[in-house]
Amino acid sequence: MSKSRRQFLEASLAACLSASFPVSQVLALNLFSEDEREQEMAKRSAALHILRLASPYPADQSDFIPHMHQVLKENVESMTRGKIYVDVHHSGALGSGRELMAAVTRGHVGAALISVSNLSRALPVLDILNIPFWASSNRAFLNLICSPQWQSLVIKPISEQGKLNILMHHLVGGRTLTSTKQFNRLINLPEKLKGVVLRVPASKVLSHFYSMTSANVIDVPWAQVAKMARTEHIEVIDPSVVGLFSGPDLLKNEIGQIALLESVPDAWVTVANQHWLDGLPLRLKGEIEDAGKQTFHTHIAQIEQLQKHCERELMALGAKLHPLSVDEKREWQLRFGHHNAQWNKVKRELLGSTRAFQQLVNATEKEFI
Repeated sequence: MSKSRRQFLEASLAACLSASFPVSQVLALNLFSEDEREQEMAKRSAALHILRLASPYPADQSDFIPHMHQVLKENVESMTRGKIYVDVHHSGALGSGRELMAAVTRGHVGAALISVSNLSRALPVLDILNIPFWASSNRAFLNLICSPQWQSLVIKPISEQGKLNILMHHLVGGRTLTSTKQFNRLINLPEKLKGVVLRVPASKVLSHFYSMTSANVIDVPWAQVAKMARTEHIEVIDPSVVGLFSGPDLLKNEIGQIALLESVPDAWVTVANQHWLDGLPLRLKGEIEDAGKQTFHTHIAQIEQLQKHCERELMALGAKLHPLSVDEKREWQLRFGHHNAQWNKVKRELLGSTRAFQQLVNATEKEFI
């Protein structure tokens, strides 16, 4: 690189710190080489629209975390012929969990990667996924979200709300019951939760599930989980293996015994603010949606390998993984599964009828992709 080009780049990056680029964008640019950073700034300047994509996950961990930042960015920019530049703010620079839910719902960011549980306050119908033991495996969840039933009973009502548009789903694996390194007990049966301090995410349905157990349930923001684990304020958490590895504040260092319960999918979604999306020309809006679909197909081809990477890394850090036996799994399903009458009120509140829920259950059994 010539001296003049290097000086230009350095001056431009300095300007980023105080002007149009927030600090999180400068951090994202630092993932690129000097030539690539210059190209990024040129693409941004030439674009007609900027899509600010916020995520709690680090962009450089794509071999372990299925965030799909760079793939989605490349697909959007390519399919819109450079008319839309995707400005990635990663590593929680613009918040995580409920903060991101509020930011994208209010239009402070154009799009965000959020767990279904944290998004369920804005889009309650998604909380149907948190009724236990019907859509937790990757295959069942993939069948479900690719089905016409999912489109008509869940995606269509979300679209009619006019708040958010789901650009893509993320398969992350089923939720576990995981003890912290300090607590370090195996939670393989419901009675093992007696008196245990169990952290729940921002999902009314998951809170209802765990309140049926004998655990002491507390609601803790995702960003605070690692700290609460270190200080022994919580003893058990429930993310998937991928969620345990990718959690903020080095949560992966606080993991003890992982019971692979597979109660519900630890589902994530990348959503766009509907008002921002509707403000685009119709062709560009369609191209962004097509870019989400293309990114999803890339994602599903990778997820099994990424999950195995996370398992190996967690075990290297001292965590122990425990698949449940058939009898252990049956005990959980009999007491808390979706077939229990105690879930009928929730099904009606979220979908309108128990019949509609059964249509979704049936969809998990048929491959659509």
